[in-house]
Amino acid sequence: MTTVVKIGTEFQVNSQTAGSQWYPSVTGLANGGFVVTWQDGLAGSNSGSGTLGDASGSAVKAQVYAADGSKVGGEFLVNTQTNGSQATPVVTSLSNGGFVVSWQDQNSTNGDIKAQIYGANGAPVGGEFTINSVTANNQNTPAITGLPNGGFVVAWTNQGTVAPDIKAQVYDANGAKVGSEFLVNSASANFDQERASIATLSNGDFVVTWNDFRTGDWQVRGQVFHPTASGASKVGSEFTVDTAFYNSRVVAGVTGLANGNFVISFEDTSGEVRAQVFTAAGVKVGSEFQVNTQTSGNQGFSSITALTSGAFVVTWSDEGTGDGNGPAIKAQVYDAAGNKIGGEYIVNSQITSNQLYPTVAALANGGFVISWQDFSQTLGDKSSYGITAQIFNLSNAPTSPTIVSVTDDVSPNSGVLTSGASTNDTNLTVRIATGSNFAGDVVQLFDGQTAIGTAVTLSLADIARGYVDIQTGVLGNAAHAITAKVTDTTGAQSGAATAINVTVDTVAPVVGVSGVTLDTANLPTFTVSGTTEAGLLVSVYDGTTLIGTTTAGADGSWSLTGVALTEGANNLTAKTTDAAGNTGTSTVFAAPTLVSTSTVSVTGVSTTSQGYVVLGDGTLDVAFGGNVSGKITIGNGGVVDVFNGATAQHTEILSGGVQYDYGTANDTTVHAGGQQHVYFGGNANGTTVEAGGYQDVYSSSTVTNVSLSGQQQVLAGGTAIDTVIKDGGYQYVGDGGHTEGTVINTGGLQYVDTGATAEDTVINGGFQFVNGSTTGGSVEGGHSQNGGVATNVTVKNGGAQHVYNGGSATGTTVEAGAFQDVYHGSVTGTNLSGSQQVLDGATADQTVIQNGGNAYVGTGGAVTATTVNAGGLLYVAAGGSATGSTIDGGFAWVAGTASNTTLNSGELDVTGSASGTHLAGGIERVLAGGVQNGVDFAGSAATLTLENAAGLTGTVSNFEVGDTIDLLNTSVSSFTFDGSTLTLATNSGTVAYQFAGVQSGTELNVTDDGHGGTAISLSLLVQQSASIVPDSSVESGLVPQDTTQQQTTLAAVG
Repeated sequence: MTTVVKIGTEFQVNSQTAGSQWYPSVTGLANGGFVVTWQDGLAGSNSGSGTLGDASGSAVKAQVYAADGSKVGGEFLVNTQTNGSQATPVVTSLSNGGFVVSWQDQNSTNGDIKAQIYGANGAPVGGEFTINSVTANNQNTPAITGLPNGGFVVAWTNQGTVAPDIKAQVYDANGAKVGSEFLVNSASANFDQERASIATLSNGDFVVTWNDFRTGDWQVRGQVFHPTASGASKVGSEFTVDTAFYNSRVVAGVTGLANGNFVISFEDTSGEVRAQVFTAAGVKVGSEFQVNTQTSGNQGFSSITALTSGAFVVTWSDEGTGDGNGPAIKAQVYDAAGNKIGGEYIVNSQITSNQLYPTVAALANGGFVISWQDFSQTLGDKSSYGITAQIFNLSNAPTSPTIVSVTDDVSPNSGVLTSGASTNDTNLTVRIATGSNFAGDVVQLFDGQTAIGTAVTLSLADIARGYVDIQTGVLGNAAHAITAKVTDTTGAQSGAATAINVTVDTVAPVVGVSGVTLDTANLPTFTVSGTTEAGLLVSVYDGTTLIGTTTAGADGSWSLTGVALTEGANNLTAKTTDAAGNTGTSTVFAAPTLVSTSTVSVTGVSTTSQGYVVLGDGTLDVAFGGNVSGKITIGNGGVVDVFNGATAQHTEILSGGVQYDYGTANDTTVHAGGQQHVYFGGNANGTTVEAGGYQDVYSSSTVTNVSLSGQQQVLAGGTAIDTVIKDGGYQYVGDGGHTEGTVINTGGLQYVDTGATAEDTVINGGFQFVNGSTTGGSVEGGHSQNGGVATNVTVKNGGAQHVYNGGSATGTTVEAGAFQDVYHGSVTGTNLSGSQQVLDGATADQTVIQNGGNAYVGTGGAVTATTVNAGGLLYVAAGGSATGSTIDGGFAWVAGTASNTTLNSGELDVTGSASGTHLAGGIERVLAGGVQNGVDFAGSAATLTLENAAGLTGTVSNFEVGDTIDLLNTSVSSFTFDGSTLTLATNSGTVAYQFAGVQSGTELNVTDDGHGGTAISLSLLVQQSASIVPDSSVESGLVPQDTTQQQTTLAAVG
């Protein structure tokens, strides 16, 4: 429910208290304040104060007030002309924030209407000026209203020559007349027209009312006007306000309403205050209504004003019941629909004696102020009447407050926060707009539904200022929804203000520097990197000097490129500030010591954890006893000397950088264009030589575990142990150089020069070229023995060993899928599961051919003492030779020559020439074109097959029972055997074979082999037979049909 609330207490307006003060007029100002003007002296008289420069008759005074009700400056004299009396002032506000006062000036024979304009600052604008143009008669009781265009209109009573009438004059915003003064009333000049009132309407028109006596009784009439370029034009006709005729003068008031209508208040003949609403065109809306509730005695001198809410207020002087001690000031508030808000109420608090002539004006905040003439003499004016005022407001449930701003007062991110922002300020300043509030309202902040901070009771000063600042109190690290509510003096509470969401965060972000690397593409600059929260701006300092800023990525990582460090030590820190304003600082990160223009010597254990960057004209000497555990980066032009007894633990050598190692260098990377020299007792462990990089080892120096994609030279006195030669890598082992455990991967090359040694080399798809000697190792790639010596090499699957041009390889193991070839070289003791080629000018001695292994002896090649095990293959091509081979279950094919071959098991095929073969078992096949010259059957169950009977020459030795000579494709018609010579009559002629050491007690059998050939064998003497009878139970040869004694000379049959 809406109620009327006093704001503060009533207060005395006039400061000069001598004499009497009369007829106040008040208007509200655009800034929320107001102005009161009044007449000082005369009227019912007790004279005036005679102060401020006007001691003649009465004067016009004024006082400006701020929105909080405090005085702005002091009371001031309005009129400039002080002769005679200046009376009945009126005041109106202007749209530019200023105001204008008008009054009746009696300084000559006839009174004039004067005015003075004031600016928004209260200072006079120009001087006072005369309103009326006609000066022949008295002009009095002015009325005034401001116009929306910044101008104003003054209306007044012109006494005329016959009867008074109402005149008016329009002014523009500059205070210049618009057209001429004009007659307001339209009635005959024979009747009195007096006491004008005036008000501006919401459409920019204005309405004038006055007392009219045309009927012989007083009534209130009015006329609406529209401002024009030449003054004003009438809107419709003059209209009558009241329905009754009165026998005495009435005092009317008028005000425009927010809905475009206007309302007029007046007194009727019975002494009541009444009112009537009109449209903007001057047409009545409903009926006139009585304002006052208490009806005893006279109610009069009404004043009316519209409020910003659309409501309006009527105030009057009650001379009946009053306040119990004489006339009192009453008021009644109406809403925009014309309904009473509560009842009439007494305005004045001081009730001693009389209270008269009220005036009311609306205030910008929706309230209003009433001023009146007070005879109580209780507020400081003891001489007579004074001017008093009281501020009021209407109290509904207050409107929800507006949060103007929420401010962070803690650096570095101080200032106004937007909704959704973060802050490190735990006690925020919240600014609440007070333009719609009243003194006495209580503002309480809330975090969601929880009250926070201290409630603030608004003062007049808060209202005048337009805002109040309130602290939230301590807020914890969390999200907060800051809002506010207002409670008025009746206890009604508003809704909550629109929340401003903030997150309080006082935790500093974590930031760290994780590394400093040399930018090899942009020497001599560096890249500094680290981590923090995503999206934060990171500032990097070298000591106290800012060297650059960068922004962290989505994963929180950051890097700052193009950093130029200073010569010597560099201690870096990173700082960042989060959205809340918290600043995090990293621990100090020791960047590499830059050596670019000087020579630095390290004589003990280096305390520079991040090592050194050496480039340009810089030199780093790690002296005896020196130990650099941090990384050393050597750039173009830089030189690092690691002297005897010194250690460099981690080095990166860039293009143009050089390291001389006479001591120990561990974990070194040599990039393209970089060089590492290991000399005079130096040691380098774990070096990586990239493509284009270079390392050499010399004079009692050793390198270990080198990963080689570039070039390495192992020179006289140098040793390289466990080098891995990668694709594109090249190791040169010079005279007096020595390598151990080298691994040669695909695309890698090891060159072992004359006088050099390579021990236990593993060729893993790469290539080894040997002019010197190699011992041990394995091959899974190329190996070239070029006049050097290789010992105990293992050739892996896919690998190859090439022994050329006087080279030799001893104890080589050729695994399945591997390859060994010999050309004008020699190999000894090869263990062969892969492939071997013995080519022109090459020899292979003591080769053991294992299951799956195969050896090829080409033209001009020779093998000796070869062993062919089961699953193995020896092929001697035409022009090749095999001497002293042993076949133990394997297979040998001789298209060249084979001598002194021992066949224990397996098979020997001859298409070339074989001699001195020892058939202890297995089968030898002499194929077409092949010749076996001399064969020893010392053993058991050996078989010799001949595709051509002429393929056996020489002597057959130690032929025993179980041995067989099978003449394939040869039939025998008769034979003779004298114990040493076997003569056969065959289908192709006579053939004779020589035998020696035939087993005694046996007989020679020549029988059909069952395949169209003839089998020669022995049997123990049992019986004789002159016939050759096939034995159908044996397919592979012929044996004697029975064991009876047979003679050694047989007549052929069949």
